[in-house]
Amino acid sequence: MSDDVACPYCGTYQEINHDDGYGYEEDGNHEQQCYNCEKNFIFTTAIIYHYEGYKADCLNGDEHLYKPVPTAPRCYAKMRCEMCGIEREPTEDEKVTYSIPEKPNYD
Repeated sequence: MSDDVACPYCGTYQEINHDDGYGYEEDGNHEQQCYNCEKNFIFTTAIIYHYEGYKADCLNGDEHLYKPVPTAPRCYAKMRCEMCGIEREPTEDEKVTYSIPEKPNYD
Protein backbone atom coordinates (compact mmCIF):
# COMPACT_ATOMS: atom_id res chain seq x y z
CA MET A 1 0.00 0.00 0.00
CA SER A 2 1.44 3.36 -0.91
CA ASP A 3 1.12 6.49 1.18
CA ASP A 4 -0.42 8.95 -1.26
CA VAL A 5 -2.09 11.39 1.13
CA ALA A 6 -2.68 12.01 4.82
CA CYS A 7 -6.29 12.20 5.98
CA PRO A 8 -6.89 15.82 7.02
CA TYR A 9 -8.94 14.59 10.03
CA CYS A 10 -6.85 11.86 11.64
CA GLY A 11 -3.51 12.13 9.78
CA THR A 12 -3.47 8.50 8.66
CA TYR A 13 -1.60 8.08 5.39
CA GLN A 14 -3.42 6.06 2.80
CA GLU A 15 -3.62 5.12 -0.84
CA ILE A 16 -5.94 7.05 -3.15
CA ASN A 17 -8.62 4.84 -4.70
CA HIS A 18 -8.11 5.22 -8.48
CA ASP A 19 -10.80 2.72 -9.58
CA ASP A 20 -11.74 3.40 -13.21
CA GLY A 21 -9.13 6.19 -13.39
CA TYR A 22 -10.84 8.28 -10.70
CA GLY A 23 -8.75 11.01 -9.14
CA TYR A 24 -6.13 11.40 -11.86
CA GLU A 25 -7.66 14.59 -13.35
CA GLU A 26 -5.90 17.77 -12.26
CA ASP A 27 -8.99 19.96 -12.60
CA GLY A 28 -11.23 20.04 -9.56
CA ASN A 29 -11.66 18.24 -6.29
CA HIS A 30 -11.94 14.50 -5.68
CA GLU A 31 -13.61 12.83 -2.71
CA GLN A 32 -12.38 9.88 -0.69
CA GLN A 33 -13.25 8.23 2.59
CA CYS A 34 -10.47 7.67 5.13
CA TYR A 35 -9.69 4.02 5.79
CA ASN A 36 -9.05 4.78 9.47
CA CYS A 37 -11.60 7.34 10.74
CA GLU A 38 -14.09 6.80 7.89
CA LYS A 39 -14.59 10.53 7.36
CA ASN A 40 -14.90 11.84 3.82
CA PHE A 41 -12.38 14.40 2.62
CA ILE A 42 -11.42 16.19 -0.58
CA PHE A 43 -8.09 15.87 -2.39
CA THR A 44 -6.64 17.50 -5.48
CA THR A 45 -4.24 16.01 -8.00
CA ALA A 46 -1.03 17.54 -9.32
CA ILE A 47 1.07 15.83 -11.96
CA ILE A 48 4.79 16.39 -11.48
CA TYR A 49 7.26 16.03 -14.34
CA HIS A 50 10.71 14.58 -13.73
CA TYR A 51 13.52 15.20 -16.20
CA GLU A 52 16.88 13.47 -16.63
CA GLY A 53 19.72 14.53 -18.88
CA TYR A 54 21.74 12.14 -21.03
CA LYS A 55 24.89 12.65 -23.01
CA ALA A 56 24.39 12.89 -26.78
CA ASP A 57 27.88 13.28 -28.17
CA CYS A 58 26.45 13.11 -31.70
CA LEU A 59 24.89 16.53 -31.08
CA ASN A 60 28.36 17.86 -30.32
CA GLY A 61 30.27 16.75 -33.37
CA ASP A 62 30.64 12.98 -32.87
CA GLU A 63 29.09 10.37 -35.18
CA HIS A 64 25.55 9.10 -34.63
CA LEU A 65 25.35 5.50 -33.36
CA TYR A 66 22.65 4.06 -35.61
CA LYS A 67 21.05 0.69 -34.89
CA PRO A 68 18.00 -0.83 -36.59
CA VAL A 69 14.65 -0.36 -34.85
CA PRO A 70 12.92 -3.73 -34.32
CA THR A 71 10.08 -3.73 -36.85
CA ALA A 72 7.71 -6.24 -38.40
CA PRO A 73 7.95 -6.85 -41.22
CA ARG A 74 11.68 -6.26 -41.09
CA CYS A 75 11.78 -4.57 -44.52
CA TYR A 76 10.25 -1.44 -42.94
CA ALA A 77 13.03 -1.08 -40.33
CA LYS A 78 14.43 2.39 -39.67
CA MET A 79 17.83 3.23 -38.25
CA ARG A 80 17.77 5.06 -34.88
CA CYS A 81 20.66 6.81 -33.16
CA GLU A 82 21.18 5.27 -29.71
CA MET A 83 22.24 8.64 -28.28
CA CYS A 84 19.76 11.23 -29.63
CA GLY A 85 16.93 9.09 -31.05
CA ILE A 86 16.90 10.58 -34.56
CA GLU A 87 15.68 8.10 -37.19
CA ARG A 88 16.43 7.63 -40.88
CA GLU A 89 16.12 5.04 -43.64
CA PRO A 90 18.90 2.40 -43.69
CA THR A 91 21.68 2.69 -46.24
CA GLU A 92 22.31 -0.15 -48.69
CA ASP A 93 25.34 -1.24 -46.62
CA GLU A 94 23.23 -1.28 -43.43
CA LYS A 95 20.58 -3.38 -45.16
CA VAL A 96 23.25 -5.99 -45.88
CA THR A 97 24.90 -5.73 -42.43
CA TYR A 98 21.61 -6.06 -40.53
CA SER A 99 19.86 -8.39 -43.03
CA ILE A 100 17.10 -5.91 -43.80
CA PRO A 101 15.24 -7.09 -46.92
CA GLU A 102 14.00 -4.78 -49.65
CA LYS A 103 10.48 -3.40 -49.38
CA PRO A 104 7.97 -5.07 -51.69
CA ASN A 105 7.16 -3.23 -54.91
CA TYR A 106 3.42 -3.33 -55.57
CA ASP A 107 3.50 -1.36 -58.85
